[in-house]
Amino acid sequence: MNEAKQWRRRAVMLTGLLLAGASLASIVSLSRSTTPTAAVGESAERTAVAQRDDLRLGWSPWADAEVVSLMAEQLIETHYGVPVERVMADIGIQYQSVARGDLDLMLMAWLPGTHRDYWERVRDQVLDLGPMYSGKLGWVVPDYVPANELNSISDLRDPTLAKRFGNRVQGIDPGSGLNQASEQALKSYRLADIELISASSAAMTAVLAQAIREQRWVVVTSWTPHWMFARYQLRFLEDPQGVFGGTERIHAVARLGLDKQFPKVTDFLSRFHIPDQELSAVLLNAQNTSAEEAVMNYIKLHPERVRYWLSGEMTP
Repeated sequence: MNEAKQWRRRAVMLTGLLLAGASLASIVSLSRSTTPTAAVGESAERTAVAQRDDLRLGWSPWADAEVVSLMAEQLIETHYGVPVERVMADIGIQYQSVARGDLDLMLMAWLPGTHRDYWERVRDQVLDLGPMYSGKLGWVVPDYVPANELNSISDLRDPTLAKRFGNRVQGIDPGSGLNQASEQALKSYRLADIELISASSAAMTAVLAQAIREQRWVVVTSWTPHWMFARYQLRFLEDPQGVFGGTERIHAVARLGLDKQFPKVTDFLSRFHIPDQELSAVLLNAQNTSAEEAVMNYIKLHPERVRYWLSGEMTP
């Protein structure tokens, strides 16, 4: 195994282990929060949740999720005086936890297509606060891969072409809607010789960066908005069967009753909408500095937008 392959394998294994550890810690934390009340019935559990004076906000280790959840945390704590605990967990666990009341909020519901299965299970047990921004999912290649040789996912049925990519597609965490759609793409496009490598978003960007430095052909699963589209010249492969759907809306979702307990917070999140270009700029800034610094810079540079989110007041 050459040095580049060893590096990629180590990056995938390490980030996968870190993500698994973080998700396990979140599961344990969420389980602890429900065990004492589960035995005395759902009504007692809901009462205990309603008595908390803080908010538990679920998030996933994705670039946009980190920035948006940090921005919400900062503005809620500063302007409404409500403490916020950000809890990292697998996306499926977040849906279940908001429905049970173990989490108060999640800001990463990709609808209507990507998270359809999760949403159908909980839609009557949660509050949909509306979309915060839009996004797109799919398979991505560097722009130096000639479009006249590879333009569509279906082109990967060519064994010679697939071999140029090592017969693999670099994915992200296995519980994500993107990885689930990628599994379906392998079946829909009959890509029996292609392997989907599940890891994490950090592993995906590491593999992409290494391939670009070496000018190798690579296919990764990704989405917009993401900082890597601002840093590198990339393009989505065509998806003629529509496996990944079209433009998605990323919604804020709350537990039932949160609008009664914290009406200002739910009103704020129902008004929170960040234009895609602005979010992409924040993500690149976060990659170059830190997520915390990028969030603070955005808040300082967009006072009128932030004022509207917080108060509903529009500048004349």
